[in-house]
Amino acid sequence: MPAPDRQEFQIEADTDLDVLLRILGPFAVQGAELVDVRHALSEEGAWTVIEATGLEPERAELLRLRLLQVPSVRGVRLRPCLALVGAAK
Repeated sequence: MPAPDRQEFQIEADTDLDVLLRILGPFAVQGAELVDVRHALSEEGAWTVIEATGLEPERAELLRLRLLQVPSVRGVRLRPCLALVGAAK
């Protein structure tokens, strides 16, 4: 059985207190399954990387555009990523 399509969203935002919650909301609305979430803060801003499955390419692009409308979000990059299949034992 092939691995499901997996997209990686790389999000740059301001360091607002609830920015991560604002970023995660649109994923639930689009029905994405979150596989991995990494979030880091610095003086320059917040960086979030979210890997998700369950989105057709068109829906993933729609989600990218919706994320750009979230207050505090500065930019969003979307790229496909490879899922690890058959990890070593």
